[in-house]
Amino acid sequence: MTKKASSALLNLFSEGGKWREVFSLYHRMRSDGFQPDTFSFPVLLKSCSADPSLIPLGRSVHANALKRGFGVDPYVNNALITMYAKCGYLHKALQVLDEISEPGPALWNTAISCFFHAGDCNSARQVFERVREPNVVTWSAMISGYTQNGRADEALLVFKRMRGEWAGISDETGICLLPNANTVAGVLAACVQLRDIGSGMQVHAYAEKISTFTESDTFVGSILIDLFGRCGKIELAQRAFDFMVEKCVVVWSTLISAYVNNECHFGAIEVFRGMTRGEIKPNYFTHSMLINACGSILNLQLGKELHGFIVRNQIGPDIVVSTALIDMYSKCGLIEYAKRVFQVDSMFFQYNRTPMWNALMVGQVGNNRLVEAWDLFRSMTHYTKPNEVTMAIVLPTCARSSLLQCGKEVHCYCIKYGLDVEILVGNALVDMYSKCGKIELAKFHFDRMPRKNRISWTTMIDGFGMNGDGEGAISIFLSMVSDNHVEPDQITFVALISACSHAGLVDKGLEYFKIMTEDFGLIPSDENYGCVVDLLARGGRIDEAKNLIASMPKKPGPNVWGALLSACRIHGAINEAELALKHLLELDANEAGFQALMSNIYADVGRMEGVQKVRKAMKDMGVGKRPGCSWLEISSGTHEIDGGRHRSVEGVG
Repeated sequence: MTKKASSALLNLFSEGGKWREVFSLYHRMRSDGFQPDTFSFPVLLKSCSADPSLIPLGRSVHANALKRGFGVDPYVNNALITMYAKCGYLHKALQVLDEISEPGPALWNTAISCFFHAGDCNSARQVFERVREPNVVTWSAMISGYTQNGRADEALLVFKRMRGEWAGISDETGICLLPNANTVAGVLAACVQLRDIGSGMQVHAYAEKISTFTESDTFVGSILIDLFGRCGKIELAQRAFDFMVEKCVVVWSTLISAYVNNECHFGAIEVFRGMTRGEIKPNYFTHSMLINACGSILNLQLGKELHGFIVRNQIGPDIVVSTALIDMYSKCGLIEYAKRVFQVDSMFFQYNRTPMWNALMVGQVGNNRLVEAWDLFRSMTHYTKPNEVTMAIVLPTCARSSLLQCGKEVHCYCIKYGLDVEILVGNALVDMYSKCGKIELAKFHFDRMPRKNRISWTTMIDGFGMNGDGEGAISIFLSMVSDNHVEPDQITFVALISACSHAGLVDKGLEYFKIMTEDFGLIPSDENYGCVVDLLARGGRIDEAKNLIASMPKKPGPNVWGALLSACRIHGAINEAELALKHLLELDANEAGFQALMSNIYADVGRMEGVQKVRKAMKDMGVGKRPGCSWLEISSGTHEIDGGRHRSVEGVG
C-alpha cells in the first residue's frame, strides 16, 4: 500500500471514530518505513481527543511529533491544543500555546474556542487578551463562547468593544473591518438568552446597515425570528420571515415555534399550510410543534390529520413526535388513543423511551386516572430508567392522592439512584411531604437540598402556609431574601400572603403586600389580589376587601371574586356572597364549583329556598356537581373510594 493510500485510509478510520484501526494502521505504516507527516499527526491526535482515556496515546504521538521536528507545525499544534482541551488537560493546552513563539490567528482562535467548550471562560479571556490584532473569527469565537456558557451579558460587552476598536479601521485592501454573519448570529443569540429585545433590535438595525445577513443568511434569520418570538413580538417575527430571500426548513420551523410559544396556535397552523404548499418538507421538530399546538387548543380533528399526514408520508418513528402525539391525545381526553400510540411506537425505540412513559403518565394524571398513573410508574421501573422529570410527575400524584407511603417509596427510589439531588425532584419532595401534612419531613429535606432556586423557597413557604404555620412561612421568606439573596416573584408572595391568611396574620399579610410593590417593584397579579381579598375577608374585614376590589387597576378575575365568596361562608355574609357569585357567573356560567359553594352558604344560614334556587339553576344549565374522591391509608395499604367504587393502590415493589 502506498503512503498516499495509507494516509487516506487513516483519515477514513479517524472520521468514523475507529481509533483502534487508526493506531493499528499507524503502527503498520511505521513498520513499512512510512513516517507520519504534517497531515498524519493531526489525524492521530484527533483520534485521541475522542476519549480522555486515550490521552497516553496522544502524549506518545506528541512526543513523536516533537522528536521529528513538527513542534512548530501549525496543523500539529492546532490538533495538540484541541486534543488536550477536549480531554480536560487545559494546562497542557495552554503550555503548547506558550511554547509557540508567534502563534498564528488560527491557533489563537482554536485555543479560545477550546477553552470555551471546556467551560473555562476566564482562560479563554486571558488568551484573547494576548492576541495583538484579533480578526473577525476571534471576536466571533469570544461572543459565541460567552453565549454558549450562559454569560450573554459579557458577549454583548465584547461586541460593543469590537465595534469600538474597529471604528474607522480598514484592512490592507482599504475595506472597513466589519462583523460577519457568525458574529451577528452570536450577538443575536446572546439577546435571545437575555430576552433583551432592545439590544436585539439595535443589533438588527446595525446588521441591516452593514449587510444583508438578516435576509440572505438562514442561520442569522432564524435566530432573529427566534428572538422576536421569545420576546413576544410575533408581528416582528413574521416580518423578519417575510423579508428573508431563502427559507429553509429551520426558518419555517422557527416561525412555527414562535407562534406556538406565543399561544397563537392557529397562526402556527397557517404557517405550516404555507410551508407544505412549497417544496420545503417539514421535519420532526416541525411536526412536534404543530402537534403540541393541536393539544393546546384541543383541536382533535387537526391533530388526527397531522398524525395521518405523518403516516401517509411514511415518516419514520421519532421519539419527539411520538411523545407529542401521546400528549395531544391525552389533552383531548382520548387516553386510549394515547396508549395505542405508546404501545405501537415504543417498539421502535430500544433506548431512551423515558419521555414517552412520562408523557403517558402526565396524560393519566391530567385525565384524573391517578391509580393508572401510579401503576404505569410501577411498570416503567421494569422497562426503562425513570429520570428527574418522572419523579416530578409521580411525587405530585402522591401528594394529590395523599399517598404518603407511596411518596416515601418514591423518595427511597430517588435516593437509591441519585435523583434526590436534582432541584426538580427536591422541590417535588418538599411539596409532597407538605401536602401530606408532614411539614417536619418537608423542612428536613429542604434543609438538605444541595441547591435551591426560587421555586424551592416558594414551595417551602407554601408548605408552612397550607399547614397553618404562618410564622414559619415568614421565617423562610426572610431567610430567602436576607440570608440567601434570592429575589421573590409574584408567586412567592401568593404563597406568603396565603400563609398569613390561613394563620390569621392579617396585618402581616397586608405589610408584605405593600413590601411586594414598594420594595421589590412587583406588579400584583390577579392571584395576588385574590390572596389579599381572602386575607381581609377571612379576618372579618369584608368591607375592606370590597374596597380593595373596587380600587383594582384592572377588572377582577375569578381568583378575586372566588376568594371573596369562599370567605363569606366563614362569616355567613349572604349579600356579599351573592355579589361575588353574580360576577363569577358573568365570567364563567358553567363553573359548578362556585355555585355548589353558594348552595352550601345558603344551607349554613338555613335559607333552603336559596339552596333550591341554586340547584335548579345548575340543573337548567346542565351543570353537574363534581363527585368527590377519598383515600384511606391503613396497614393493609392505600385504598381509593370514588363514587362507591373501591380500588387498592400498590407500592413501587
